[in-house]
Amino acid sequence: MPPKYHIDGDSAKTQTAGASRWFQALLSIGFVTSGSVLSQEFNTPVADSAFSECSSKAYLTQSWTPSTYGLNLVTGDYIVNAAGHNVRNSNAGEELVTSSINALGFNMADYYVYGWSYMHNEPARIHNDWTVEPLTGVNSTDSNFFVGDVSTQSSRYYVYRRGLNYGLYSIGLNPAEEDYLRMRRIVDGETLSLRIADFAFSPLDNLIYALESDGAFRQIDPQTGDSRLLGATGVSGGFGAAYFDAEGTFYASRNSDGNIFRIKVPSGLYEAELFAAGPSSSANDGFRCASAPLVDQTNTNIDFGDAPPSYGTYLADNGARHGLLNNPEIHLGAKVDGESEAYAFPLSDNENKPGDEDGVQFVTSLVERKNAIAMVGASESGYLSVWVDVDQNGTFDSNEHLVVDRLLEPKKQAVYIPIPDGVVAGDTWARFRFSSVTGLAATGGAPDGEVEDYQVTLLSDPYTITSYPSKTGWSTVSYEDNWPFVGDYDMNDLVARLRTQIYRNSDNSIFQITIEGILAAVGADYQNGFAIRLPGVPRDAVDENKIHFNISNRNVGQSPLEKNRQEAILIITENMFEEIRPGNYCNYYRTEPGCGSDPEFSFKISVPFNVAQAVELQGVFDPFLFAAPGEFHGAHFVTPPGRSYEIHMKNFGPTEAFDMSLFAGVGQDTSDPESGHYFLTENGMPWALEIGDEWQYPLEYVDVSAAYPRFTQFARSNGQEFQDWYLLDNAITSMLFQD
Repeated sequence: MPPKYHIDGDSAKTQTAGASRWFQALLSIGFVTSGSVLSQEFNTPVADSAFSECSSKAYLTQSWTPSTYGLNLVTGDYIVNAAGHNVRNSNAGEELVTSSINALGFNMADYYVYGWSYMHNEPARIHNDWTVEPLTGVNSTDSNFFVGDVSTQSSRYYVYRRGLNYGLYSIGLNPAEEDYLRMRRIVDGETLSLRIADFAFSPLDNLIYALESDGAFRQIDPQTGDSRLLGATGVSGGFGAAYFDAEGTFYASRNSDGNIFRIKVPSGLYEAELFAAGPSSSANDGFRCASAPLVDQTNTNIDFGDAPPSYGTYLADNGARHGLLNNPEIHLGAKVDGESEAYAFPLSDNENKPGDEDGVQFVTSLVERKNAIAMVGASESGYLSVWVDVDQNGTFDSNEHLVVDRLLEPKKQAVYIPIPDGVVAGDTWARFRFSSVTGLAATGGAPDGEVEDYQVTLLSDPYTITSYPSKTGWSTVSYEDNWPFVGDYDMNDLVARLRTQIYRNSDNSIFQITIEGILAAVGADYQNGFAIRLPGVPRDAVDENKIHFNISNRNVGQSPLEKNRQEAILIITENMFEEIRPGNYCNYYRTEPGCGSDPEFSFKISVPFNVAQAVELQGVFDPFLFAAPGEFHGAHFVTPPGRSYEIHMKNFGPTEAFDMSLFAGVGQDTSDPESGHYFLTENGMPWALEIGDEWQYPLEYVDVSAAYPRFTQFARSNGQEFQDWYLLDNAITSMLFQD
């Protein structure tokens, strides 16, 4: 395979010959041996004294008597790779490098690091033992350079200095090319006049990118020296180290505070995001193998949070994370464990190893306008910050940073958390971050410590909460979607788990409700939607702007409140088939063996009211099935019925969207609106059930009365007999779907 760098000549034969000339040249000057390996990026020889891998680490070399550190960009923690550097093969023996090494870059062609040695006033090659070999006779100027990097494609070293007498220079690193170790000026430093402390080559386009001290983000063509302003980043300072990763994301370390910022170049959005708290530095420069991924998947020395993804949990979202190498003794509680990526709720790293969320115990409830008290255990002295999502919008906003850099002693101690006014009552999330450094945000990396996320309940004052069937349990609703015909009556055309919470003031009026649900099964031939009505609650009583709608642990931007209605109706989904993946060769979801994995669609809705409502809400309210808009729903409909077709639980009337002409005595339905009887047969059999437990429903095409022999008598007696019909002890379990 020919090398990926460009060599004069278009044919593969010429390119391969160029690689061979390079190998022979390196052999002749002793930089490779016949046993040398090949660079994975360029398919070219790597010398025995070169670095052995394209590492995911970034490196930072700093101080006038330079030292080099291995830096984890993800967290900002680091290790010392070289406390000092010696001159390679020096006549003086172990001669120490006593001046700065700057303008560093990793060459993916030969796996050496190249930089500028101030001690020698020349470029230098750095070997895998961190010795520095000056490349004498190369410098064509009288100056040193502190800005530089190696091209990701052409094996050329580029350095830059501002000013008319300086500029942007290239130095060839390929012995097989004519410009080998020749310094050529591309553009002068007045034409290309940039206030930068470092730059880096992108592995995606091999262009140079740099962050100026005023925050301007620049792109530079290394062939011509032309510069293009991409945009303002919103940060400023001296950025002495710049890096890229394999995805084309740019990172810059600010000297004054060590903060590492991220710019997602391929997105076209150039606002800098604080990514991690790194070490402050001076007389410094950074280098990294730009084709390496940001994270080594074998590195489990990072502690992530586990709140839902919207709170900033996964690395891709700049989730909260702490390095465990620098100071593993600092943490919350008795222990901390690491991973290479987060396990966001409802996943948990506690499923794979013993839990480490053991540092916080709440002594009081979290009540509006009061101080909540938590007992927090610290292993060492450090700084604690706490965020609580009090408005339940799925993010930790700046005004929800309720405890800021509280100094903790190495013991268990009381921490007061001031809960502000205007909370949205209900279940939400809190984040605790503990570290030796201050100034942490709710997201981003920290060099040490721990993050612990907790699901908590916010309360208004005064208040009472009623949960159905319980705070952690589930009720089951199930539907047969062939109304007004009975069909196969397997009651699994839609199966959902639901639980509700009702929040009441001191006068027992309701000021908020919360509904959580999981889609457990879809065994329907027709395509249906799913909704929940709040009986007796008018639409205009709902504070729609404060509704929080979450699907599968991600916030939904649009309101679920159905438009142009008088009633408060919440549309969960207009088509359940769009929310599920039954699996290969499966027509139905979780009603046949092997069809559908664990439930994958969940939702949570918090609905506050403008004015507390004196209504009688209970149970799961009024969940109902409706025909998906524009979809066929039986030959007895001339056109698709859409929202005009609904199926409710027995004796729950339809909504205002329902076509009342459908109550015409067709099929087996015997609804009688005048007497308040709806959606039942002559024998009292329903098309929808609600069971206050996690009911195991029948397999596809299995009649519910066959799987549960006592069901028929229960329905015909209007629920007076065999009220325990749904228990497994009263079922033929071979007829049930097994999770």
